[in-house]
Amino acid sequence: MMPLKVARKDEEHVRLAARMINRRMDEFKAYNSGETIDRLAWAALDFTGDLVRNLRSGQNTNEHMEAEMSKLEALLRDY
Repeated sequence: MMPLKVARKDEEHVRLAARMINRRMDEFKAYNSGETIDRLAWAALDFTGDLVRNLRSGQNTNEHMEAEMSKLEALLRDY
């Protein structure tokens, strides 16, 4: 577990994002990578791919995608 400072209004979203990332990282354990950072990078790439697909299909606005990317960048920066 790592400490992370977030605004109270963003706490619920950050906790959800952390749970989603942890679950996605667990899915990559099957690749037998002993390195957590590898699974984190794969999870980040996988989520980014999801965001790009959603953007291209018109399901999300640019603002929503930018917000999601900012959350991911913050989590990676603080890792």
